[in-house]
Amino acid sequence: MTGEEVTYATEPTGDEGKIPEYEGESLYERLGGVYGIAGAVDVLVDRLYENDAANENPAVQEFHENYGKAGFKYLVTAWAIEYSGGPDVYPGRSMEKAHEDLEVTERGFDVVRTEIKNTLYYVGVPHQEMKEFMDIIDMFRDQVVADKHRNESWEAP
Repeated sequence: MTGEEVTYATEPTGDEGKIPEYEGESLYERLGGVYGIAGAVDVLVDRLYENDAANENPAVQEFHENYGKAGFKYLVTAWAIEYSGGPDVYPGRSMEKAHEDLEVTERGFDVVRTEIKNTLYYVGVPHQEMKEFMDIIDMFRDQVVADKHRNESWEAP
């Protein structure tokens, strides 16, 4: 990844159909809007960059070494805002495109998923909102885990 340019979407990613429809207060609003989500992402990304299990994947480790946290925090924050029912602000690529060169395994997905859930606990997200957000994360497993690493019989511990 050294010297490669990171590109961003200039058109819809194709993932928009996964954005939940809300009646009443959206998950985005219940998570505290921009400030609540940005605060959680700030903690999450710091944890991911330091997580030895997440960095076992050489492609992920290389990404973490070559690209700073600030841009990644921005993208994750924008993604979480949009996919929790907030404004359309995510400028990144689809989850499939964003992860296609990372060779993510089922275990790698679960390491990040666990870190997301632990961060939500850490910042005090209520149970219902945590469940809804984790359901959104789980919808993207098939797009994030590389085809050659997909294991239909995989069960998260």
